[in-house]
Amino acid sequence: MALEFREYRETDIDQMIAIWNVVVEAGDAFPQIEPLNEQSAREFFASQSYVGVAVIDESVFGLYIMHPNNIGRCAHIANASYAVAKASRGLGLGKALVEDSLRHATRLGFRGMQFNAVVADNEAAIHIYESLGFKRIGTIPGGFVSGAGSFENMYIYYRDCMELGSLDLFCEEMAADEVQDGVSADQALEEKTSKKAKAKSKKKEKKKDSKDRKKSKSKKKKK
Repeated sequence: MALEFREYRETDIDQMIAIWNVVVEAGDAFPQIEPLNEQSAREFFASQSYVGVAVIDESVFGLYIMHPNNIGRCAHIANASYAVAKASRGLGLGKALVEDSLRHATRLGFRGMQFNAVVADNEAAIHIYESLGFKRIGTIPGGFVSGAGSFENMYIYYRDCMELGSLDLFCEEMAADEVQDGVSADQALEEKTSKKAKAKSKKKEKKKDSKDRKKSKSKKKKK
């Protein structure tokens, strides 16, 4: 069973509601206050430009919504929100969802992606966005009211989708990050993380070997 990224289906909605509402009720990331119910969820998801889900064998482990960040003359810039099931956090799924949303933003003709309300202490989200080329372009002091009632700073992040080049090239680039077969979401995502770590380790070893060889050659020339 592989972790698959696809457009949501009606049969996914109950699981999507459960994942989404956990983030809403935590009050530390989403601007929404009211949780979704079955009727409001159907209307909400249907109104988006695209809704993606990460699934294994029809079990939903994460999702995102995407729509224009503004209307009319500003509608060519996308906005998106992401939610990961609590049990699957910290395993790389959040980053994979952002990557998938960039793919579809490019496919749908959006020229950029903008996040308007990234809470300043949401370090996990900030790390993902910055690792994928998003730039912090502004700060709104006290712009977010947390579930505890405190006023938190929030950041605006932006990425130019035109920099991604052709859709074919971007899809090839992101294909290297696709999650491989696994028995569960945790195992599939851990396998992905492990492979990336091994690849980085091999790259470092090659660089070290190359430097050592250069040093050795340099010493021989001096003798």
